[in-house]
Amino acid sequence: MRTSVVPAVLCAATGLSTSLAAQQVDTLPRDSVATLPTIEVVGSILPPAGPGVGSGVPARTSTITNEELEAWEPRLVSDFIAAQPGFSLYDDLGSPFKTSISTRGFYASPVVGLPQGVSVFLDGVPVNEPDAAQVNFDLLPLEHIRRVELLSGTASLLGPNSLGGSINLLTNHGGGPTQGELEVSAGSYEAISAEGSVAGGSRGWNFYAGGGYANEDGWRQVTGAEGYNGFANIGRSGERSGFNLQILGAKSRAETAGSLPLSVFLVQPDSNLSAQDFEDLEQLHLAVSGYTGVGAGTGSARLYYRRNDAERFNVNQINDPDVRAFSENRTLGGAADWRYDAPVGNGRLSFRVGAGGSANDVRIQLFAERIDPGQTTDVESDIWDLNAYTTADYGVGRVTLSGGLRYDYVRVPFNNLLDPTRDTTSSYSRLSPKGGVSVDVGSGFSLFGSAGASFRAPAVIELACADPEEPCPLPFALGDDPPLDPVTATTVEFGTRYLGNSFALDGAVYRTWVENDIFLFPFEEEGEPEGSTIDGFFANLGDTRREGVELGGRYFFRQGHSLYANYAYTRATFQVDGVEIFSIREEGGGENEVQSGDRFPLIPDHRVSGGALFQLPAGLSFGVDARYVGEQYLRGDEANEEEPLDSYFTADVRLGWEVGPWEVAGIVTNLFDSDHATFGTFNINQTTDEVEPFLAPAQPRQFRVILRRGFGG
Repeated sequence: MRTSVVPAVLCAATGLSTSLAAQQVDTLPRDSVATLPTIEVVGSILPPAGPGVGSGVPARTSTITNEELEAWEPRLVSDFIAAQPGFSLYDDLGSPFKTSISTRGFYASPVVGLPQGVSVFLDGVPVNEPDAAQVNFDLLPLEHIRRVELLSGTASLLGPNSLGGSINLLTNHGGGPTQGELEVSAGSYEAISAEGSVAGGSRGWNFYAGGGYANEDGWRQVTGAEGYNGFANIGRSGERSGFNLQILGAKSRAETAGSLPLSVFLVQPDSNLSAQDFEDLEQLHLAVSGYTGVGAGTGSARLYYRRNDAERFNVNQINDPDVRAFSENRTLGGAADWRYDAPVGNGRLSFRVGAGGSANDVRIQLFAERIDPGQTTDVESDIWDLNAYTTADYGVGRVTLSGGLRYDYVRVPFNNLLDPTRDTTSSYSRLSPKGGVSVDVGSGFSLFGSAGASFRAPAVIELACADPEEPCPLPFALGDDPPLDPVTATTVEFGTRYLGNSFALDGAVYRTWVENDIFLFPFEEEGEPEGSTIDGFFANLGDTRREGVELGGRYFFRQGHSLYANYAYTRATFQVDGVEIFSIREEGGGENEVQSGDRFPLIPDHRVSGGALFQLPAGLSFGVDARYVGEQYLRGDEANEEEPLDSYFTADVRLGWEVGPWEVAGIVTNLFDSDHATFGTFNINQTTDEVEPFLAPAQPRQFRVILRRGFGG
C-alpha cells in the first residue's frame, strides 16, 4: 500500500497552494504530481478559490504526507506537526497523549481554558470543541490520515479561531483494487498498538474502513493511557458529481501528571504529585459531503454532526478543592458553496461564494471534592453561528490577484441551571477581509504578499469568569459575567517559494497585530476568598504583537534519499505597559506586571529542525530527525522577570526493512536521553510552602518496533 515518498512530498514540500478543482500545483511538472481525488473539492482548505499561483491564499502553506507519518509513527499528529517551520510542542498536562502545539504565538491545545488561536479541521469539518475551542488530538484518527494541510498565519476565510493558522487532516477514501494493511507495534513502558484498514473501489464507488488501538503505562508514575477508534469513508466520485459518507468513533483515557516543583524535577522527574488526575473522552463524528455541477460552475455541500463527552478530574493544592468536571458538546453544522472558473478578459477568474453555520449544545457541570464538596456549576449554552464568504483569484500572465471577505455572527447564551436569574447572552459579529498578490517570476521562483484579518469570539469558560467583582476560583465555579470583546488579529506577510527538479525552498516574514487578547487577571480586593491560590477573572488585555521569520528547504536525490531543514524565529510580545497578569508568583511577594516588549511565555525564540531519510540496498531505510528549541519563559512570568526554560536539543533515529508486502521498523526517540523541560509554570511547593518553578519533564529515550503487512492492491 505504500508508495515512494519523493513524488508525494515534492508536490507540497514548499507549501505551494493546490487547486481545489484539480488539486495540482501549476509550477510543477505534470508528471511529478499525483492528481488527487475529486472528492477533495469539499475537504481541502487549500485553497478557498481555484487554480493559480495565489489560489486565494498567498501565504505560507505546507503539506505532510501519509508516507512521512508512517515513517516516524508519532503517537499524535501534533507530534509530527511540531517538526514543521514555526511550530513547537509542549506538554502542559504531563501526558504524551495531551500535548499542545503553538505556531506564530497562538495555540492549539487540549487544555480547557487556554486561549486557542489555531483552527483544526477533519476533511474540512471544524473539530475545535464549542465549550472552550480546545483540540483533542488523541481523538483524531492518525491511522487513517492521508495528508495534513498546514496554513500558517491569519486564515481570514476559514472562520473564528484561525488567528495564527489552520490545520486540516484529510483522510483516506479508498479507490482502485481492494487492498488492506495490518500493523502492530510494541515499545518502552509497555506501549502496544494495533491498527488495520481495508480500502478499494469499483464502478465509481470507493470505500475505506479501519480501526486502531493503543495502550501504554507511561514513563511517569500513574500516567497510563488507552485509546481506540473506528473510522469509515464510503462514497462515489465522478468528473461532475460525487458524495461521501464518513463516520468516526473514538475514545481515550489518559492519566495526567502535570508539572513538578523544580526541586523534585531535578532529582526524580518521573514523579507524579497529582496521581489521581485523568481525562476520559468519547467522540462521535458523522459527516456527509457532496458536489455536483450547478450551471457553469460546481456546487458543493457538507452536513456534519459531532458529539463529545468528557469527564476530567483535577487534584489541586491543599487549600483548593479538587475538581471533577463533566462536559457535553453537541454540534450540528453545515456549509454550501459554489465555484466558478473561466477566462475573463486577458486572464482567468476563479470565484467562490458560500455560506454555513452550526448549532451547538454545550453543558458544563463542575463539582468540588475534598473541601466544601458539592456542585458549583451547572451551565448550558446553546451556541450558534452563521457565516458567509466570497473569494476570488484573477490571474493575468504571471500575476495572480487574490481577495476575499468572510462575515461571521456568533451568539453565546449563558443559562445558569443553578440560578436561572443569572442567565445572559453575548453576541459577536465580524467582517474579515483578506487580499494579496502572487507572482511567478520564472525558473521555479514565485513571490507573494498578503494582508488579512480574523477573530475569535470568547469561549464559554472565559465569558463565565469575566467579572472583576466576582472572581472565579478556577475551575470551580462559573457565572454570568460582563461580556468580553472578541480577539482580532491582522497579519501582513511576504514570502517566496522555489521549486526545482530536486530542490524545494520557501520562506516568509510576517507581523500580526492583535487586539483584545484575553488573559486571566488577579483578584486584589479585600474580599478575596481565603486560602485559594487561583482566584481570578478573564479580561481583554489590549494590544499584543507577533512577528517572525520562517524558512524551509528540502532536497531529493534520484535514489530516493531526501534531506530537509527548517528554521523559525518567533517573537510574541505585549504592547501595553503596567498591566498585571495573574500569577501564583504573587503568593511569594512577586509581581507580574508586563511592559511593552515583554515576551509571551511558552513561545520559543528560535527553532531549528532537520533530518534525512535514506533508501539503502536490500530494502533497508535509515532516517534521522533532530530539533533545537530555544529559550522560552514560564507561564506566570509574562513580565519576563525569572529565568526562562533552557533551550534543548533532541534527536530521533529510524531503521526500516521492507521486503515484499512486509515491513519492520525500529524507532528510537530522544536518542541522547536529553533531560530537559518542555513546559514551565509557578506554584506552591507544599513541602516548603514556597513558590517555585514547576516544570514538565520531556520523555526520556524510548524504543519502538513496528511490524506492517500489506495485502492486495
